[in-house]
Amino acid sequence: MKELGLSSSSFIDVVFLDIDGVIFPFGDREAVEKSSCGAIFPDSALKSLGDILETTGAKLVLSSTWRAKPAFINDIIDSFRKYGDVNGGILSTVDFHDTTDVHYHGERQFEIYKWLIHHKEYFPDEEVRAWVALDDEELLEGEENVKHKSCFLGHVVKTISSIGLTPDDATKAIVLLKAQVNEYI
Repeated sequence: MKELGLSSSSFIDVVFLDIDGVIFPFGDREAVEKSSCGAIFPDSALKSLGDILETTGAKLVLSSTWRAKPAFINDIIDSFRKYGDVNGGILSTVDFHDTTDVHYHGERQFEIYKWLIHHKEYFPDEEVRAWVALDDEELLEGEENVKHKSCFLGHVVKTISSIGLTPDDATKAIVLLKAQVNEYI
């Protein structure tokens, strides 16, 4: 590869996934859709996540506070498997590529920014080509997000906490990722 002037790095596209308010909606538990397969997350949110991953081939990076406990990560993966086993698709085999720093909990925007900046230290053969953050927290507006706002423009899909990830949100994420890939080429 070096003879052609190409890097030995491989490209990855990344979805930073928050859990609460994204695939685990808040709100009236009676009104929130349930899982038909025993997962702890609603079918519609899992389908939307699966659509993003299948369409883009992106890797998952867990940016939720759920990253702090291995048992919580196992619960997430178990729910992905339950959904995938019943409904087919990528969630039956997907795993987390990584998590944001489990020892640092601050503003979500900075946690993701820190991962992006330090990614090459831990994965020297990977270059992040495109990324999107799925989160119900504000990642663009407010004083706490001013410092890295320009880095996040065109990379955020903000969900409504009480509803979670919708098909429209999934479409937005896919469009953002594809646009970044097209810019990269």
